[in-house]
Amino acid sequence: MPLTLSTFNVKDFFTADKGKIEHIAARLEEAAADVVGLQEIGPVEALEALVARLQRLGYTEKVVGTADKRGIRNALLSRVPIASSRVHTAAELPFPRFGVNDSSPFGPRIPLRRGIVHARVQARGLGDVDVLVVHFKSGRPVALLDGAELPIVPVTEREYAEGMLRALASRASEALFVRGIVDGLLANDSSAKVAVVGDMNDVPGSLPVRIVCGRSLVPCDASVAQDARWSILHHGTKQQLDHVLASRELAAKAASATFLNDGLRDHSLLDPDGPTTPDSDHAPLVVRFA
Repeated sequence: MPLTLSTFNVKDFFTADKGKIEHIAARLEEAAADVVGLQEIGPVEALEALVARLQRLGYTEKVVGTADKRGIRNALLSRVPIASSRVHTAAELPFPRFGVNDSSPFGPRIPLRRGIVHARVQARGLGDVDVLVVHFKSGRPVALLDGAELPIVPVTEREYAEGMLRALASRASEALFVRGIVDGLLANDSSAKVAVVGDMNDVPGSLPVRIVCGRSLVPCDASVAQDARWSILHHGTKQQLDHVLASRELAAKAASATFLNDGLRDHSLLDPDGPTTPDSDHAPLVVRFA
């Protein structure tokens, strides 16, 4: 195969714990991807320990993103040459205005939490492929802040719903930022091969996913049976939060897709104050291009 892409949220990879590394390594060995986008990577030292464990897979190139306040970041590993790379960052994400003379409604309230990792890889038989690794804001409600910038616990259903809307505004703004990067790549070359991979914390057809897709990117998992098309269990419900979206030039070459969700546990049933688990609550998504 000319190129295999994968995305995997490894969950809280803060230390080079042997059990954690073995779990991630087993999943990545099963995926056997040429390029893998990773989310929730902590210190670079932990990532380097993982790469050393994966020596057989030949991941000689990596790009590491900037971390959020919790210390997690995106990263990319590649065993095909990287022609160029960068990390897209932004101190604040502008929210769309209704009128050209309107002031920015939120200012710095919506930051880009985790830098977007961007690598142009050289795939034999496909040419250059731009891969963007993303991890959007979760669906957990964002609390209203008081005058001292401290969160106010929601009491009513309306207040809880407002928190969900704030989270959606953040996630959609992150998606819009990525959409701008994709637009720039395709403006330079309308036939460019572009893939956006990662944990978008939202399901197919949701607003953030639709924003990233626009009219030029398409999901690459349509060949997967509907009942197998999921990457996380949450309170017993199977959901797809992890995506590989590709430009039409690249998507046309998608040969197969697989969610490695066998044995995935429902982490929402675990004690949130318990110890860090070696296993992830997400399943890798693997897409092979011919």
